[in-house]
Amino acid sequence: MSDTLTSSPLPSRHAVRVLLEDLTGRSIDLVDGDPPPAKSTNVVGVYVTDSLKMTAVSVFDLEGAARLAGALGMLPKGGVDDAIDERDLEGMLLDCAHEVLNVLSAVFNVGNAPHVRLYQMYGPRDAVPADVASLAATVGARMDVSLSIGGYGKGLMSIVVR
Repeated sequence: MSDTLTSSPLPSRHAVRVLLEDLTGRSIDLVDGDPPPAKSTNVVGVYVTDSLKMTAVSVFDLEGAARLAGALGMLPKGGVDDAIDERDLEGMLLDCAHEVLNVLSAVFNVGNAPHVRLYQMYGPRDAVPADVASLAATVGARMDVSLSIGGYGKGLMSIVVR
């Protein structure tokens, strides 16, 4: 019998926190939270195995995505707050949000689990396919947290694995 897993396990909060802190250079607290409400301004990352099997999704509310992206890009907090007020991410904030989701794939690549990579990011106002939305709403192997990003503020994040 092989010890190879067929899907990635749910990452630990510690692994997610350390990765995001190392990426942004900011302190980040993760505490129990509600999942981001289903809304058109969420930022959704879809993760697949090398055989293109969807294995995980991450969902950030606009606030969480914008604040992590702003911290990564070392953008002024005021500009990040303006983007949140306008309910959209553009330019460098959108690029940095994509990079956060891309680097987040590392938390799925552990031990004998399949290799996982970011396949697609759906930004604010993008239509999210039904299968992705369904996985994001799944009860089970998921992490729902409130993020607090040092110097930038709070947001919500969920990670769901199948």
